[in-house]
Amino acid sequence: MTLALYFSKRFMMNFAAVLLSIALLILLIDFLTNLSRLSGLENPVKNALILGFYRTLTYLSLAMPLIVMLSGLSFSVGVARSSEFVVSRAAGLSALRGLFPVATCTVVLGIISVFFFDPMAGRMVNVYDAKLDQLRGTKHQAVSINDSGYWLRQSTPTGHQIIKANSASDNGRVLRNISVYSYNETGAIVDRTFAQTAFLYSGEWVLTQGQTWLDATVTTDPNRAVNQFKIKRIPTSVTPQQLLEGYPAPDTLSPFEIQNQIERVQESGFSTLKYRAQKMNQYARPVLFVVMVLLGCVFTLQNARMGNLGVSVVSSVICGFGLHFLQNFASTLGRSGEIPLSIATWSPILCAGFVVIALFLHYEDG
Repeated sequence: MTLALYFSKRFMMNFAAVLLSIALLILLIDFLTNLSRLSGLENPVKNALILGFYRTLTYLSLAMPLIVMLSGLSFSVGVARSSEFVVSRAAGLSALRGLFPVATCTVVLGIISVFFFDPMAGRMVNVYDAKLDQLRGTKHQAVSINDSGYWLRQSTPTGHQIIKANSASDNGRVLRNISVYSYNETGAIVDRTFAQTAFLYSGEWVLTQGQTWLDATVTTDPNRAVNQFKIKRIPTSVTPQQLLEGYPAPDTLSPFEIQNQIERVQESGFSTLKYRAQKMNQYARPVLFVVMVLLGCVFTLQNARMGNLGVSVVSSVICGFGLHFLQNFASTLGRSGEIPLSIATWSPILCAGFVVIALFLHYEDG
């Protein structure tokens, strides 16, 4: 028990050191990048540092499996050089049993990452974009989706329009019970259009079976204020993909929220592949962390006695980065529907895990 606590404490100290080092490196690089982007604006140093902090959390979330692997590598190199692991094995403790406390710590880190750190880092992406747009003074088409329906703001040559729809289908190409409010440049409302259905084609909305109310004449001549129509076209640059972006991004959702989000997106007729892929990745993340930490340890613990520590470190780093790349590549194929999500998520992790365990058993026997 004492040895398990010692190994756990030592691994967590290595993890904290690696995490802090990589965080400072990312913050420095992103700070310099943002400083060049904000040149000529007010308080560039302060704003570049704030933006760098937002992006650092996001990058740390993406790099967390590699950070766990490097932490395991640092831990194993330390105990190999001090011969602590050799002594524990001489006392009858196998390699896998000796690393069980470290694996337990990585499972806890994986759970914390899935439930807290990853959703927070995902939300920082939206905060970063909003802050950067605010500093640059740029505006984009805004799409918001809540319990009351779909809300879209788009610019027009004479002002802007607010579009609301109760529901969507056909992957966002059909909106139902749609309302369009047109405003001039001063913010005064010009007209209101209500229609049963709106079809989204390339460069335009096609509204059917509706009516338009002209606010300028509604008080002076109510009979002429309303115009019935069967078809009305409204220019737009909106795409179905932009409507889907109105939903929260998959990486901003915790495991408690993602199932409800999948049901909402499915009811609206959009593809749920990227949400189901994120849900599968959340289940697999603690297991991925365990495999990564074992990859960081398997080579160095065996070869430290042979004087090949440098080769062992390079081997662990190459295998860790290779698994990370393969996992991301398979996840991309799964999100695009090329391969089943279960295979895309679990096959790289399980294959690497079996290979690592086989290496541990081989070195243990050898």
